Amino acid sequence: MKTLEEVTYEAGRAALADQEAMVGGIRQRTGTLLAAQALVASFLGGTAIKDHGFHALGWLAVLALLMGLVVAAVVLAPWRLKFAVNARDLYEQLYRQAREEADLDSLRWLAAAGFGYQDLRLRNAQSVRWLSRLSAALSVLMVMQTVLWLLAIRLS
Repeated sequence: MKTLEEVTYEAGRAALADQEAMVGGIRQRTGTLLAAQALVASFLGGTAIKDHGFHALGWLAVLALLMGLVVAAVVLAPWRLKFAVNARDLYEQLYRQAREEADLDSLRWLAAAGFGYQDLRLRNAQSVRWLSRLSAALSVLMVMQTVLWLLAIRLS
């Protein structure tokens, strides 16, 4: 049976790993949406402009495309998120505590490491929320662009 300290350490580490996976998923989804935006602009935009020229709906679609490109660039930019602790720093921080607790057969130092992972996750949380919201906004912009190009083709 695992000790409380081991469970605490694993929970902190797992929470940080889950957050890292979520950021990877957000960035992957953003890349997919960016590619979809380019396809929509190429096919529908090309058809609308070739057949009917630029009208208000076409300009709005181009604006949605440009806004989507900016949002995607922000999401895919190298954000300063940390998903790992420096092993040397962690060792130096916890060595004295671990040595003192060795005689007591205690692993509180291991729980402290788990709390360190949890603190790192909490420091990232606001940025991760913003990345998620921006990715959702990109989805909306892609749908807007698609609808606008389709309306431009239909109405012109």
